[in-house]
Amino acid sequence: MIRVLICDATGGLRAGGEELLSAEAAPGGSIWIDLEGTEPRFEQLLAGWGFHPLAIEDTFTLLHQPKVEEYGGTIFLIVRGLDFNEEWDPQWDDVRTLKLAAFVSPGRLVTLHRAPLRSTEIVRRRVGESGQAPPGGALQVLWSICDEMIDLYFPVVDKIAVEIERLEEQVVENPEREQLERLLAIRRQLATLRRTMLPHRQVFQHLANSRGNGIDDTAALNFRDTLDNVLRLADAIDQQRDLLTNVKDTYLSVVAQRTNDVMRVLTVFSAIVLPLSLIAGIYGMNFEFMPELSKPWGYPFVLGSMIALGAGMLLWFRKKGWV
Repeated sequence: MIRVLICDATGGLRAGGEELLSAEAAPGGSIWIDLEGTEPRFEQLLAGWGFHPLAIEDTFTLLHQPKVEEYGGTIFLIVRGLDFNEEWDPQWDDVRTLKLAAFVSPGRLVTLHRAPLRSTEIVRRRVGESGQAPPGGALQVLWSICDEMIDLYFPVVDKIAVEIERLEEQVVENPEREQLERLLAIRRQLATLRRTMLPHRQVFQHLANSRGNGIDDTAALNFRDTLDNVLRLADAIDQQRDLLTNVKDTYLSVVAQRTNDVMRVLTVFSAIVLPLSLIAGIYGMNFEFMPELSKPWGYPFVLGSMIALGAGMLLWFRKKGWV
């Protein structure tokens, strides 16, 4: 799918599709070409517009990490946003991201993504509803897309934080194996988020500090604001990773303590049964000259002695605080 948005110098808009590919923005205006899908001709279009071959190669590399490069008068940018196209269980599945490749030069922005991307849809709808072109032209559109893309990470990170706090309470009260599996799933999600945020930090830091290819003070300030959001996300992810490690250690400690409690009870039980088994073993040898065997009070005396011995040991263990 091809979507084209042409903005003139007076703030007017003209939206369309493939029929506007050959159109040029008027002086002082800009054009945004959004390519969605995996059509082979997209590579030919990018080559026909004169973009660098290395940038085109990176554009069609599926698992490429975020990066930024400057080729002459064009800034090539790769960022990754959350993928909302397929159903996935946020509690167990790993975080899914979708790559956006962008070529921005004075007066022109070309974006390409393999599937619908929520951030581009939000910006396109916002521009359409306002009926006016963004004041910053192509760079303003690119920044708006990136800013929306980073903002969509915050609800996911906040939800993970709430889940970790809930698991921490459950682990202390009653640790279960399912909680450990959930902790491991969250660890995978945080690892993916951290792996995604760290390259974004270099990308937006470069854009915030650059003054070439049409990036003026206003655009740099906008990208610096997005960089602050990326840093906040990275800090929040690192804090949650530390908290997750503490919760996992707490789970293992509580499970180990519960195991120790069980072993202590079994040990006390064994310690009580051992002398009783000794007594039973002695009187079970059936020697001929055992005086107690011929006495009428022998059986109840031995049973009473065993009961008294067991009760005495139990009281002594309780006094010691072992049970």
